[in-house]
Amino acid sequence: MKPEAILEILRKASLFDIFLVSFLLLPFIANQWVDVLQKLEWSKPWGLAVMLIGYVVGIVLMLVGADRSKRRETARDEIVAYLTAKDFTLMSHERIRKNINAAYDDSFLGALPTCFPNVLRRAKMKDGRPGLARIIPEEIESEG
Repeated sequence: MKPEAILEILRKASLFDIFLVSFLLLPFIANQWVDVLQKLEWSKPWGLAVMLIGYVVGIVLMLVGADRSKRRETARDEIVAYLTAKDFTLMSHERIRKNINAAYDDSFLGALPTCFPNVLRRAKMKDGRPGLARIIPEEIESEG
């Protein structure tokens, strides 16, 4: 199996799916790690402690990453819904903060088109301020 296919499966999997699979595989993986650590002459309790800490840190990082991803998806949905409801195609970062969520800073908003390139794009207002624009399906078809 190619690495790209594995990464695609992982992207589509839910957090619960990943946790369940990792939990079921943990005894087998732990046994292999214990063998490696014994060859490195680590004591078994220290090796198990390091593995447990690594597992917990991994789960915490996975949850933090999922929270960031969910925050980006929420921002995308809010911005697209606002643009659609008002029949706008673009709006400035300032207007997004004013009308949608004041906590969205420029770096967060600037990263959204990278995360959702088929939905949002970077835009510049007439006065040069940064903004976001929604990609209308007709635009995608005319480019292809």
